[in-house]
Amino acid sequence: MKMNVNCPTCDQPTEIEVGFYVGTGYVSYALTVAISVATFIAWWVLIGIGIDDNRIFWWLGLNGALLVLLLPWLMRISRTIWLSFFVHFNPNWQTEKPKVTDRVIKEQMEIVV
Repeated sequence: MKMNVNCPTCDQPTEIEVGFYVGTGYVSYALTVAISVATFIAWWVLIGIGIDDNRIFWWLGLNGALLVLLLPWLMRISRTIWLSFFVHFNPNWQTEKPKVTDRVIKEQMEIVV
């Protein structure tokens, strides 16, 4: 679950400011809602949902288990998506150093940038 301080390839700092990844909760929420909607539609089409039986509860249990299993992946991908909102791809990353923003406070983050 540990995240690199800098990108191992281009040396871009991965935490732009203190508390930068608080917004990943919104991205993670959107991803889990999308996965839940997709599994619900697949369950509805393949198995069906009725009010006379407990098939909806089976979907809830299996969907919850799937989301727990996907939790490490969802954490990483939501951090990656959130970071990509603020750090744009530089096609010349091999020759140019990444820009370090003024918002980086080294003393608070305990990293060397």
